[in-house]
Parts: sequence; C-alpha cells; structure tokens
Amino acid sequence: MAFNIGQSIGQYEFIDVLDSSKTGITYKVRNTQANRFEALKALAPALQNDQESVDRFLRETHVRARMTHPNLVNIYDAGTLDGQLVMMTELVEGSTLADRLDLGPLPVSEALNFFAQVLDALACAHSIGVIHRDITPSNILIEASGTVKLAGFALAKAAQDANLTLAGAVLGSLHYMSPEQVKGVRELDARSDIYSAGVVLYQMITGRRPFDFESQFDIMAGHVSQPPAPPVQYNAAISAELNNIVLKALAKNPVDRFQTAGEFHAALTGTPVQPVFAAVPIAESEPILVAPAPPATPIARNIALVALFVLIFLASVAYAFRII
Repeated sequence: MAFNIGQSIGQYEFIDVLDSSKTGITYKVRNTQANRFEALKALAPALQNDQESVDRFLRETHVRARMTHPNLVNIYDAGTLDGQLVMMTELVEGSTLADRLDLGPLPVSEALNFFAQVLDALACAHSIGVIHRDITPSNILIEASGTVKLAGFALAKAAQDANLTLAGAVLGSLHYMSPEQVKGVRELDARSDIYSAGVVLYQMITGRRPFDFESQFDIMAGHVSQPPAPPVQYNAAISAELNNIVLKALAKNPVDRFQTAGEFHAALTGTPVQPVFAAVPIAESEPILVAPAPPATPIARNIALVALFVLIFLASVAYAFRII
C-alpha cells in the first residue's frame, strides 16, 4: 500500500507526492535524523512482489550509489521501509526540461549551458560503464539556480548486467531512442546515449524533435533510416557549426557519432567535461544479490531476429517511398 501524506515512519515524515507512475511513487519527505528534505521513491505497490521489477529497482540503486556528481541526482540510501522497497535521493527543487520546452525552444546560449551539464553527468556515468538508455527532457531537471541534474536511471545498464535485458527487447522513450535501441540491440554503449542526447539538443534549439510523427512505426523508421532535417531549417539563429555538431550526434551509425560525452562536450564548448567527483567502477563493487533473468530460448531468439530484419526492411521501404 502507498504511504500516506502526514504520516511518519522511522526517521521519515511524508510531506507531499512529487510524482506517481505505474512503476513507482516519489514523495517529498523530511529526514528528521539528518534534518533535511529528501525525495523518497517507492516501488509501486503492485510491483513489490514482481521479481523483474524488484531486480530492476535494486539495480538502479546499485548503479546510482556508485556515482556522485553535481549534475546527477545523488542517492542517499535505499532499502525497505514499512515492508516496501524505497530509495532516498536529494530533493531537486525546480522543473523539468520538458516543462521548459512546453514554452518553446531555448535561446542557443541557454541551451548549450544546460546541455553541457547533461554531458558532464553522462561522462560520469559512462566512466564506470553505465549506459543511461533513457535520456529525455523529462529526465533532465533544472534548478532555479540554473544547475541541471540528470535523473531517470531506471533503465540504466552497466556493462556487467548481462541478463538485464533480453535480446530483441526495446526499452526507452520512442522519440529519443537510438537506432540501436529501436533494433533491439542488446549490447548498447555510450554512443547510444550520445544519440539520445543529440535528439534532446535538437529539440532544445528548434522546439521540435527530429522525428515527430503520429505513427510509432514512422518514428522508429525515422531513427533507423531517415536523415533528420538540419536544425538550421527550423531556427535561423543556429550557426553552421552547431548545426553540423547536432547532425553528427544523430548519425545512424555509432561509428560516425561523437564517441564520448567528453568529445561531444568539447565540440560544443571548446572545453573538456567537468572532473568526475566520484565514481566507483561497477566491476570493483560487490555483486547484486538478485536472481538473473532467464536466458532467451532459441525460439525467442529466432523470433527477435526475424522481427528485427522485418523492421529494418520495412523502415527502408517506407523511407524509399517518401523520397520517390
């Protein structure tokens, strides 16, 4: 059952509900022992006994506990509270980038300032082999001071998490997926996040996403095979250099993109990323004591491969008809 506003459990006093979704509820709480306000995220009551959801929640806490950076929403603690799985993080007072984009595109200078901070956070995660896999405006928080915090690590995957996602599974937010994610590629690397971040930057400076179709299939086909319209087409204030940087981040082939967040950052600002404050390599940490997901059966693998080939073929055909 959900926690009630006004109640106190242990050292936590529940103040308000910050967010609610099918996967969890986030509360504003006061930690009476530490004398500070925090965000407490509880796994949704309906999922508390679902092993896959529990495993993913525990993996998120495991990953986040090993990263500390001024542009990340840092975690304080995790465990069970009143029989429910919870994690406590710093409370970010502000709005999401998605809220800001509802008002239209950002001035280029403001967009680059915010985006450079996102790349700093990504560089920290990537330095220990963590791939975010869900870079979206909703997962980018902006404080009143102008400090940006990257959140939303529920789908994050470390290199050692071999059983986190079965081959052929498509996870992420459709409008911001890399071509590799759309194809269901299992072994994603940092360049997948680079692509998703490129989509976010495109939207920040143009006010629209590169593939903003009504059909989910058209969106997927766009990511896989359709070149995006140059950002300068929608915003004449964008320089040729910035236009080309964004298009490079959105290259279909990962080899043609920026290879690291630091390289992307340097291209935009001419300076390296901010130093990583603290990041403990996942390989050096204790193993996560959760049951691994069962391996895909031969039939499931074959179905995934057939679906992938059909998707790529149809995407190519759809694009061909668009240009004829």
